[in-house]
Amino acid sequence: MLFPLRDENPHPPGFKPKVTISLIIINAIVFFIQVAYTGQFFDFTNSNAFVMFYNWGAVPNCVTGAPGSLIDFGAGAVRLDCPTVPYVSLLSSIFMHGGLLHFAGNMWFLWIFGDNIEQKFGKIKFLGIYLIWGVLAGLLHIYGDTSSVIPAVGASGAISGILGAYLMIFPKARIQTFMMLGFFWRMMHIQARWFLPFWLVFQNLLPLFVSGFGVAGGGVAYLAHIGGFAAGLATGYIYKKTHSSDFTYGTRYGYRSDYR
Repeated sequence: MLFPLRDENPHPPGFKPKVTISLIIINAIVFFIQVAYTGQFFDFTNSNAFVMFYNWGAVPNCVTGAPGSLIDFGAGAVRLDCPTVPYVSLLSSIFMHGGLLHFAGNMWFLWIFGDNIEQKFGKIKFLGIYLIWGVLAGLLHIYGDTSSVIPAVGASGAISGILGAYLMIFPKARIQTFMMLGFFWRMMHIQARWFLPFWLVFQNLLPLFVSGFGVAGGGVAYLAHIGGFAAGLATGYIYKKTHSSDFTYGTRYGYRSDYR
């Protein structure tokens, strides 16, 4: 297991990642609204949670035009109608999470990697591209099984876009990483060009293959992660091609020109 602690990629003097911080605050507010609505904290698994996710999460059969679904909560099937405008769920689902660990993990990755991408793209563009990454990731998840009635929620698709862009723009930035293999553990400094592909392969591609290309094997929307990452790679590639003259970034020794 590899877990990132921070990146050694400081901002230019005076920069504050206001959009990244705002996104974390909004996600936190939505999380505690979910806690209040469901009465749960660690995992949102009761019938109230499912109804909430069905109304505001990205439900494949709703987005593709189904009027509703019969859902069995254990005391007989109940019909749930799809939202009037189901496409809105592609945005609202980005700010919802399935439980505490889901929320905390996503916000940790957003905090570590989002600030540098915000600094490169600018606040307004970063916010817009972040939402676009989330929507594209959700659409790929839906394409994987258009008949599914399982809601997809979480910022993972949008954050995967951040990771893809980070890999393309900051390949040599070092990630301070906690590595644990059984009883063996150590702290490491791994360049993004090694850490992020490892994350993509071992936490997304391999589990997707093992699950038989299940859309949400183990409750994880692997296709959304992969789609968001691919969209981020493409965006990062375009950025590098169009901003080569001012391509600078932070290193563990300070903020300076790129040393590719």
